[in-house]
Amino acid sequence: MKSFSRKAPVMGKEHYVRFAGVVGDFNAVHYDLEFAQKLKMPAVISQGPLTFSLALDAVAAEVGLDNVNAFKARISAPVFPDTELTIDCDEDGKVTASDGKTTYLQGTLGIKD
Repeated sequence: MKSFSRKAPVMGKEHYVRFAGVVGDFNAVHYDLEFAQKLKMPAVISQGPLTFSLALDAVAAEVGLDNVNAFKARISAPVFPDTELTIDCDEDGKVTASDGKTTYLQGTLGIKD
């Protein structure tokens, strides 16, 4: 597999609120700053499935969704508004989403033969 690096669209609080409406995840940590700060977060956080979707979108754009036969990932850190994520995939199918300092998602990609 060819390695790649791709910037993800930058998401903010408005995106988190819209995504909550689509998936029905109305946990206040995604849209209520005061609530998030009570949980010791500096800001609201992205939903894990939104971060996963951004990574999968980058993978699909790079290799074609029809060529993906597996994509498994775990969120490893909270994503805050306006974080500039880069999705990287190495030759072995190891996928990460990071901002150069923090890795937010780690996963593996399977490509059809």
